[in-house]
Amino acid sequence: MTAPLAPKPKENLRQRAYLNSITSIIDYAGVQIVGFIVSPYIVAGLGGSMYGIWQMLLQMTGFANVADTRATQVLKWSIAQKRDLASDQELRSDLTTALIVTVFILPIILVIGAIIVWYAPVITHAGPEYHTIIRITCSLLILTLVTNKLFDLFESVLRGMNMGYKRMGFRAVIIVFGGALKIFVITQGYGLIGLSAVGVAVALATGITFYFIVKKHVPWFGFAKTTKAKVLSYSKLSGWFMGFTVSKMFLFSSDKIILGYLAGPIYVTQYAITLFTSFALEGFINAVVNGVIPGIGSLYGKKEYDKVQQARSLVITLNWMLVASLGAVILLYNKSFIYLWVGAEHYAGNTENLLILLISVQAIFFQIDSNIINVSLNLKMKVYLAIIASALTIALSFFLIENFHIIGLCLSILIGRLVLSVGYPLLLSKLMHMQFNYMGLKQIRPILITSALFALAIFIGQTITITDWVSLTLIGALTIPVIGIVFWFIGLGRAEKEAVLELASRIKLFKRDDN
Repeated sequence: MTAPLAPKPKENLRQRAYLNSITSIIDYAGVQIVGFIVSPYIVAGLGGSMYGIWQMLLQMTGFANVADTRATQVLKWSIAQKRDLASDQELRSDLTTALIVTVFILPIILVIGAIIVWYAPVITHAGPEYHTIIRITCSLLILTLVTNKLFDLFESVLRGMNMGYKRMGFRAVIIVFGGALKIFVITQGYGLIGLSAVGVAVALATGITFYFIVKKHVPWFGFAKTTKAKVLSYSKLSGWFMGFTVSKMFLFSSDKIILGYLAGPIYVTQYAITLFTSFALEGFINAVVNGVIPGIGSLYGKKEYDKVQQARSLVITLNWMLVASLGAVILLYNKSFIYLWVGAEHYAGNTENLLILLISVQAIFFQIDSNIINVSLNLKMKVYLAIIASALTIALSFFLIENFHIIGLCLSILIGRLVLSVGYPLLLSKLMHMQFNYMGLKQIRPILITSALFALAIFIGQTITITDWVSLTLIGALTIPVIGIVFWFIGLGRAEKEAVLELASRIKLFKRDDN
C-alpha cells in the first residue's frame, strides 16, 4: 500500500511574487544599463552598416530554434502547476524527461544552425571580404544558443518552483561582467567575432551559476527514472511549444532580418537604436509580469479561476499606469536621448518612434494572456493564432517595407499582431469557462486617457531638444511621476485604485517568509 504524500510546506504566493518581480526587474535593469553603456562602443567600433548586420545575425541565429521542442518551458509550467501536489520522485522524473527531450533535439538544432551559418552572408548582403567573419560569428552565436538550451533546465526548475528570487543579484553581476568584456573586445578591435565569443562565456557563467543555486535551494533537485510514455507525452506537449516557438520567432524575431534584407542594414541600425527605449519599457513590464505568473500558475492548477481573473485584472491595471507614464516620456524625449547617446543620425524619426512604441505596448498586453495560457499547457489554439499572425505580418512586410521602410515594417507588425490582441483573451476565457468584459468603461477608459497623453506628448515632443545628460535625466525623472499622477486620477476607476492601494498596503518586501 502506497504511503500518503507528506504535506507540502505552505507557500506565501504574494511574498514570493513580489520577490520574483523585484529579481526580474533587477536582472532586466542590468541588461538595459549595460546595453546603454556598451552600445555606443559597438556602434562606433563596427560602424552604422556593420552594426545593422550584427543585429541581423543575432536574430538570424535564433532561427536555429525552429527545431526546439521547448521541453524546458513544459518543465517550468508543469512544475508550477503541480509542485504542491506531486511527490519529489515525480518532479525528478519530470526533470529527467525534459533533459532527454532536449538532448534528443540538439543535433537537429546544430544542422539548422549550420545552414544559417552558410547563408548568413547572402541574407545580410555583406561584401565578400566579410563572409568568413560573418560565418565564424554565426557559429559562435549558435554555440551560445546550444549552451543556453542545456542550462535552461536549471532556471526552469527554479522558476517553476516559484523561487526565481533566489538568483537575485547573481545574473546582474554576470551581465555586468559580460558588458565589460564586450567593451574590451570592441575597443581592442576584435569586432563581430569578439562580441560573439563573449556570448559563449556569459552563457557558461550563467548556466554554472544557476546549477549551484538550484542544487542549494531546491530540496528535491536531481534525476530519476522516467518512462517512454512520459517522454512521448512531454514530446507532444513540447511539440506544441515548438510550434508556438516557430511562429513566435517569425512574429517577434524576424523584423530586423526582413528589414535588412528588403531595405538594407543601415535601416536596421536606425530601427534598433530607436527601438531601445520602447523595448526597455516592454522588458521592464514583462519582468514584473513574469515574476508573478508562476504564482498565478499555482492558482490555475488549483482551478481557482476567480482569483486568476482578479490577478489578471490587477496586472492589466498596473501595466496601464506604467505604459501611460513611461510611454509618454519616450515620445517626449527619445529623440534627445538618442542624440546624446549615439548621435542624431541614428534616430529613425518621430512617426517611427510612435509606431515602435505602439508595437511594444501591444505586446505588453497580449503577453499577459499568453503567459497564463502557457500554464494551462493547452497550446493548440494558441499556436494556430500565432501562425496566422506571423503569416499576416510577413506578407504585409514584403508589401510595405519596400516603399515605406521602417514605417512599413511597423504597420505590418501592428496589423498582424491584432490577431493575438483579440484571440488570446477569447482563448483564455474559454479555458477558464469565464466571460471577460471587453467594452466596458473599465476597459475603454485607460485606453482613451493613454491615447490622449500620447497625442499630447507627440505634439510637445516635436519642439523639444535637450543637449545634456543632466537636464535630460532630471526632466525625465520629474515627468514620469507627473504623468503617472495625472493618469491615476483620470485614467483609473475607483475599483482599480482600491485594488492597487490594497496591493501596495500588503507589500512587505523585507519580511521574512517563515511559512
